Amino acid sequence: MSHKSIRVGVVGVGAMGRNHLRIYDLLKGADLVAIVDPDVERAGQLAAQYGCRAYGRVEDLVGKVDAVSVVSPSTTHAEIATYLLDNGIHCLVEKPLATTEEGGRAIIAAAERSGCVLLVGHVERYNPAIQQLADIIGGGVRVHAVDARRMSAVSARIQDVDVVADLMVHDLDIVLALVGEQVSRVRAAGVGTGGAGGGDYVTALLSFASGSLASLTASRITQNKIRELHLTTDQGFFSVNYVTQSLSIFQQGGAKDQPYKATQRGSYVLDIAMERVLVRAAEPLMLELQNFLDAINGTARPIVTGPQALDALRLVWQIQGHVAGSAERG
Repeated sequence: MSHKSIRVGVVGVGAMGRNHLRIYDLLKGADLVAIVDPDVERAGQLAAQYGCRAYGRVEDLVGKVDAVSVVSPSTTHAEIATYLLDNGIHCLVEKPLATTEEGGRAIIAAAERSGCVLLVGHVERYNPAIQQLADIIGGGVRVHAVDARRMSAVSARIQDVDVVADLMVHDLDIVLALVGEQVSRVRAAGVGTGGAGGGDYVTALLSFASGSLASLTASRITQNKIRELHLTTDQGFFSVNYVTQSLSIFQQGGAKDQPYKATQRGSYVLDIAMERVLVRAAEPLMLELQNFLDAINGTARPIVTGPQALDALRLVWQIQGHVAGSAERG
């Protein structure tokens, strides 16, 4: 596989699926050969655009592709990914991995049986600012507290899930990866606007065995777009803006061993220093799909594995339970 292009397909070509098509078409080492979607007309138009074949069934992919992006509705992930993995096809499954514990376990088991690559599309883990942050704190930095805020206005894009499964899941995955511990306690409350999807503004507080804390807020009823992550550590305060892909570090005693600076008003020493880390901007989805191809070729490991994605989902379900319980008590 390392000496030839990987034949790839995309199952589900809605808005996100079309992004996968666009990027596979650009990536070296990927040969986009197949599309599967129940909307035959849409699939045919996209197949013509990208010079590949359109199929109506997932079963038609066996023997024709080496790897697939599963970008179908969440409720179909378990059935589709399990089938493909059992037939020797590597899978990138868009988040969420599945909608049930049983489904998530089935996908992971199929990957283990087949030896195929399973990567889960938590795309924010591929944000260059998050990757740079992970590299910095991976050298033994102790995380005391995390504050994550992910807020958007009302959107018609997602109707069938609440804000925890839609938005907060990104930050849950990142918090687990950065803190590197299992959560010992979960508390949460939320506000719903009466839609079928449940909570629309949710705040969760996670406690870890070491004493670390994480506060996460997700909203889809806030008239401003906010995508921020803040870490309080023993080495300083780290601030990430997902949208601008920027990372800043704040530390006390910024002058360190520098002598006091003289001015006409006397001498002074810097109290807080802020350093802006050089982050090379890139499209996170392109980095994600490249990681998928590299993992298939054996030159990298999946950054987001099936078990990691299932851990994030378990927190989603716990938080949803707390929010439902608080609503009933209210």
